[in-house]
Amino acid sequence: MADIPNTLFFNFVDTPAIIQYSQFAEAQVILDPQVGGIIDVSGFRRVSIRIGSTNATSFSLFIGKISGATLSQEFSQPIDNQIHTFEVVGPQMSLFLKGGKPNSREEVQLWVYLRS
Repeated sequence: MADIPNTLFFNFVDTPAIIQYSQFAEAQVILDPQVGGIIDVSGFRRVSIRIGSTNATSFSLFIGKISGATLSQEFSQPIDNQIHTFEVVGPQMSLFLKGGKPNSREEVQLWVYLRS
C-alpha cells in the first residue's frame, strides 16, 4: 500500500502576509494567526519555503524546541527567488525575515509547504 504523505500549505501568495519590521530590521512571519509564529511540525519531514519580492535581504528558519525555554537551530538563507527545502529536525518551526527597513511595514508574498 502506498504511503499517503501528510501535507500542510501556508499560502500568502493570494493574500500577502503583513510584515512588521522591528527597530532591528527583523520580523517574525505569523504563519498561522490561530497559533502565532511558532508552528508544530512534529508530523512532517521536510519544509520548503519560497519568498517573493520584499525589502528583506535574508530569512531565518528556526527548527527545534522554540516555545518557552528555547533550544533550536537557525538556518539562514538569502532571499533569491528560489525554493529552499530543509529537513525537519525538531518539533517546532518559526520563520523570520531579516534586513528589512527598520520600523516599517510591508506586504510579502510567500508560501511554506510541509510534507511527511
